Amino acid sequence: MSRPRIFVTGGTGFIGSHLLPKLYQQGYAMTVLVRSSELKKIPGRPELPPETRLVIGDIRQPDSYRAALENHQVLIHMAADYRVGLPASCAARRGMYHTNVTATMELFDAAQQASIPQMVYLSTTAALGETDGTFPDETHRHNGVFRSYYEETKQIAHTLLLQRQQQGLPINIAIPGGVFGPGDASVLSQTINAYFRGKIPFQITTTSSFQLCHVERLCHGLVQLVDSQIQGQNFLFTGKDFSMPEVFALLAEVSQRDILPSRSVSALKPVAWAMDKLSFTGFTMPLSQEALRIMDGSTYMYCSDKAIKQLNWSAGDPYQELKLFAQAMAEQAVKDVRSAKK
Repeated sequence: MSRPRIFVTGGTGFIGSHLLPKLYQQGYAMTVLVRSSELKKIPGRPELPPETRLVIGDIRQPDSYRAALENHQVLIHMAADYRVGLPASCAARRGMYHTNVTATMELFDAAQQASIPQMVYLSTTAALGETDGTFPDETHRHNGVFRSYYEETKQIAHTLLLQRQQQGLPINIAIPGGVFGPGDASVLSQTINAYFRGKIPFQITTTSSFQLCHVERLCHGLVQLVDSQIQGQNFLFTGKDFSMPEVFALLAEVSQRDILPSRSVSALKPVAWAMDKLSFTGFTMPLSQEALRIMDGSTYMYCSDKAIKQLNWSAGDPYQELKLFAQAMAEQAVKDVRSAKK
């Protein structure tokens, strides 16, 4: 008997690579949209499960995947342009908008035309906006203050899909906070890696808070959203709240180093302005005005009670899991340094 098949975008990304084996264990086979058949192996990310079919195409070009959507029971859309500290150029913004908004809506239009009966969209708590220190639920709506263009584009897509959901589109929306784990290439992971390699001389003074959970925990929740008995639902999957000073304190504990000295946001604004100007020349800068805006003391913290009660979901112990993740990165940094000296 053939397995029911799921069409996946973002299946070779960080979250997707951890999710696909779990879906296979549940009896599904995957069709994954990829730009090239030559997949880069990233340490920490699982291999594609058996019976995975690759479709060479581009999420921004519907004609490259439209025919392949036929005869699928589920669509899971995770592909996104999630850069923070976007170069301050119109071209960069147009590219992100095309991927996160235009291409997303075109994909769900195509899936509806292909009569796919179950759909899942991976949103983000950024799409719901800041919470002023409270822990609201899935009904919270963005206040219109955007600290990054990523946040703005995800809010637009989220709102448009809520409207489609209310019109009867069979879509579940997953809303995670920050996610970490093996194979993570996020800004957080890059920061942790740079810290253990001695490349971060100071931290930025901020009270901004966000939530984190391990990728395995998030995937346990996402797997349940392909169930046809769950339709037209939105679920938050968040974890423990952290601030960057708390993260750096954890890293100092793991590495047995002193806490990094702090620099104020205001002191770094001229530097960020100059780096934004340099970004127009094509250089990748370590700091941007957009990145500083995220450090303004805002909070992005939500309550996952709905997922806990209805899906029996658990965020686990994010602090201990982040600590173990950091310890593994610290050990790898030491190995790399030793290897470079040989």
